[in-house]
Amino acid sequence: MLLDRFMDQKASAFEHSEGAGMSKLAFPIVRPLRLKAAFLCLLALACVSILCQSDAADSPGPTSEAELPFKVPPGFVAELVAGPPLVEFPMFACFDDRGRLYVVDSAGVNELPDELSKNPPHRIRLLEDAKGDGRFDKSTVFANKLTYPQGVLWHDGAVYTASPPSLWRLEDTKGTGVADQRQELLTGFTFTKWADDLHGPFLGPDGRIYWTSGRYPHAVKRPGGEVLVKGNGPRILRCRPDGGDVEVFCNGIGNPVEVAFTEEGEAFAAGTFANRGRDRDDAILHAVAGGVYPILDRDVRTLEGMRHTGEPLPVLVHFGVVAPCGLMRYRGDALGSEYRDNLFSALFGARAVRRHILKRDGSTFQAVTEDFLVARADDFHPTDVLEDADGSLLVVDTGNWYNLCPSSQVGKTPVKGGVYRIRRKEAVPVNDPRGLALAWNKLAAGELVRLLDDDRFAVQDRAVEQLAKSGAGALASLKETVAEGAAPRGRRNAVWALTRIDENEARATVRLALADKDASVRQAAVHCAGLHRDGAALPRLLELLKSDAPPLRREAAAALGRLKNKTSAPALLEALADGPDRFLEHALIFSLIEITDRDSLVQALKDSRAVVRRGALIALDQMDGGNLTREMVAPLLDPAAPILRDEAMKLLATHPEWSKGFNDVFRRWLLDDNLEGQSPEELRRLLLAYCKDAALQDLIARALRRDKLPADTRLLLLETIAQAPLDKPPLTWVVELRWALEDKDERVVRQAVADLRTAGVADFDAALLRLASQEARPTQLRVEALAAAAPRITHLDKAHFNFLTKCLDKDQPPLLRLAAAGALGQAGLSENQLRALSAAIAVAGPLETPKLLPAYEKSANAEVGEQVLDALTKSPGLTSLTPDLLTRTLKGYPEKVRQTAAGLCKKLAVNGEKQTARLAELKPLLGKGDALQGRELFFGKKATCSTCHSVQSQGGRIGPDLSHIAASRSGPDLLEAVVFPSASFARGYEPFTITLHSGQVYNGIIGRETVDALYLVNAERAEVRLARSMIDTIEPGKTSIMPQGLDVQLSPRELADVLAFLQSLR
Repeated sequence: MLLDRFMDQKASAFEHSEGAGMSKLAFPIVRPLRLKAAFLCLLALACVSILCQSDAADSPGPTSEAELPFKVPPGFVAELVAGPPLVEFPMFACFDDRGRLYVVDSAGVNELPDELSKNPPHRIRLLEDAKGDGRFDKSTVFANKLTYPQGVLWHDGAVYTASPPSLWRLEDTKGTGVADQRQELLTGFTFTKWADDLHGPFLGPDGRIYWTSGRYPHAVKRPGGEVLVKGNGPRILRCRPDGGDVEVFCNGIGNPVEVAFTEEGEAFAAGTFANRGRDRDDAILHAVAGGVYPILDRDVRTLEGMRHTGEPLPVLVHFGVVAPCGLMRYRGDALGSEYRDNLFSALFGARAVRRHILKRDGSTFQAVTEDFLVARADDFHPTDVLEDADGSLLVVDTGNWYNLCPSSQVGKTPVKGGVYRIRRKEAVPVNDPRGLALAWNKLAAGELVRLLDDDRFAVQDRAVEQLAKSGAGALASLKETVAEGAAPRGRRNAVWALTRIDENEARATVRLALADKDASVRQAAVHCAGLHRDGAALPRLLELLKSDAPPLRREAAAALGRLKNKTSAPALLEALADGPDRFLEHALIFSLIEITDRDSLVQALKDSRAVVRRGALIALDQMDGGNLTREMVAPLLDPAAPILRDEAMKLLATHPEWSKGFNDVFRRWLLDDNLEGQSPEELRRLLLAYCKDAALQDLIARALRRDKLPADTRLLLLETIAQAPLDKPPLTWVVELRWALEDKDERVVRQAVADLRTAGVADFDAALLRLASQEARPTQLRVEALAAAAPRITHLDKAHFNFLTKCLDKDQPPLLRLAAAGALGQAGLSENQLRALSAAIAVAGPLETPKLLPAYEKSANAEVGEQVLDALTKSPGLTSLTPDLLTRTLKGYPEKVRQTAAGLCKKLAVNGEKQTARLAELKPLLGKGDALQGRELFFGKKATCSTCHSVQSQGGRIGPDLSHIAASRSGPDLLEAVVFPSASFARGYEPFTITLHSGQVYNGIIGRETVDALYLVNAERAEVRLARSMIDTIEPGKTSIMPQGLDVQLSPRELADVLAFLQSLR
């Protein structure tokens, strides 16, 4: 992500020609006001013979259970209904009103965006079931030359698709099954190589088109027009079917991919990169207007433009890392009544379809999740799940072709996918499920409204759409339906039809529904009133704000915010006093932000109820024109109201310009030992925000100078120094670090050593070396002291050299070995020491070897060079080296040494055939190991996995959490990741090579980013701050910080055990 932001954006991402996103040779482009009719007709005639390609095939025969790539629940049956040649690598699908299936069919290629834009390879196919047996037997290329379509929707005679960087409308006006018109509705989305950009669209019951954007910058606009919506972070957006009225509905988790709706209009979204602590968590969220959700993103700029109402809203379903792709709500009865209104998700990485049973919980939901389909084949990757009109489910399996995260890359042979139908065995067939026997074109409005309560949901949907298209001509019948006692389902669908009609009388009829006796009808009506900003609905919305139904209260609050009427502010503030749940609280505060009634909010800061003051404080800070001041916030640091005080502390940390006014408060906290109930985390956050203030810097130094300062506070201040966003620590801090080296508390000493290492100051190297010589000190601390001074040690003395080499022993803890290797690699060694170190390299593992090798850069002695090369040929850690590192280390040595090194480099070079052969050789180990023994190795000294990876909160935090890794990675995927860690990288853990203007080069993964700096985590687990102003170039790294060579370091039995342990983590 950072690379995309740091380097110049490609012009095609935001300013692109008619051909961007799809080839203009594919079919004519319709642009408002610029339609060149004659040219387009000629072009269409020229192209239709090329594009109208159909594949006919016999319907797939019945599929035995053994032939299925997945297991079905008891009582269900499944069959393949479309496979090659009808589709090859299907990704997403939708039905039209005739029961034809539109399928996004990948070309099975993994190209970069530039290549896809030059030669768009993907397509949408139209599948037909001519025999009526539920299996498809005809396939037509409806539209080809698409960049990377990530969704498909049929609506009102046209197909919509999100094909980056644009949202498109495709239409077949001639009935040939081929799109002959294309309209680029909206554009301006970033196009990434890993589908973290643009998804959808999806039709809401309100008639709006919803779609999602990923974590990258977007500037949404009409082609050639002005920017309508701009942002950096993930969002769910919506517009009219013609591309008008574009607006942000809510924010998303890192990469929201699909949206589903309840009958009342509630929205749910599945996506990736939610934040669960410090770990990635794919999830389903309850998407509400203006919602902000936990995003696992290391760049704070992703959050810019989001209106926060407190802590991020919690997600509904926690997945772990599973790469969700598809989401739907089940509407029929054919699977059983217990499945009605359940959500189903298609999980690419987990190779499963899961069922989510929803239950109302206040103004939001709870969900119980269970597996529905589970893979029995590694190549089964479901990317979509949808409901046919008869209530059966279709599951789209894209096969095995995608070779970016979360899939393996070495030796992958593409496996084609297919579309499967899942039914309950005893399901009663639905007669004419789409109502095709009805004479739709002849039905009057009075007849259509009766179909709004039809048991067939496809018939309901078509009636809603046809009534909406009738416009004013349907209003009388719809009003009669709303007012005179149709069943709740019919009344609710009448509200949705009215929502799509832009007439004043339609708004007035919906206002009648605001008093409906059924809560679901009222909720749909509230949604409509808010969507259209119906000011006349204000009195009734204020009444509903007091409803005893929390979902109605939340929806009413959201609607009041859209009306922006300041008379609503007192009622919204009063509703906060009732102790709402988090989702209702969000709606109340977000509406106050939208209404921007500053006077009411300022007055509310004096309210006696802390929850009201807190809500007003948040709204003032987040709204336009809030003009919040330090003097308004300071009185809210009330120890008697923790919920208010904590919010005030968080807010203060976002205003570093207020630092000078809080010196008296800091003095009281730090010099008088009176923290007044402040949590250490909040205090640290505030100190970090204000640490550029010279007075505070001096105050921190004075506090550290105090003998009576509590050890925990001293440690907190030292940790603050380590994390301070400063290019260089002030001298007063550095001096205090020196004295902290002699503290009685071992924790304080270790933190002082870490601070001095980060600061890179040479003034106290002598003190560090003295510390390293104190045998009574813990070994880890002594090594860390040497590592802090090592870059400036020109001649490492014998005692320290011997001490460090002993720490390389394989029985020592992995972190100790790593730190010792780093110190030896950076310190100045004599030629005799380098010769002695060669013996250690000969037995060193993959963790230590890359850190030891740089010690030889400072020599040019031929004998030394030959010795280290000889040692490397024997070393278990050889495979953890890269050719670049070996060449760079020995570039100053004589020609003979460099020639020998070149031969070794050839062995180290990536060889796809050799990697494939090695994986094939090791594959029999899968399923043969002992998971308990593997756990001991994972957390032990030999495999060193837990140095960087955690399982169930135990272990390191540098690499991905592996607690549920087997849920998203097959056995072969895990084998590749262990043996060849640089073959592919987990999303969010990609390595980068960063070069500074000074020429210094840093390698590692980006731990976090701020506006003025980024923080790189290197192989030594150290966080290095790099100011953006110092950075010259940022390039994707090719080598993982995870060392290669574990298959050499471990015996086959041990490797099998580690793999068994990883495969047990579900």
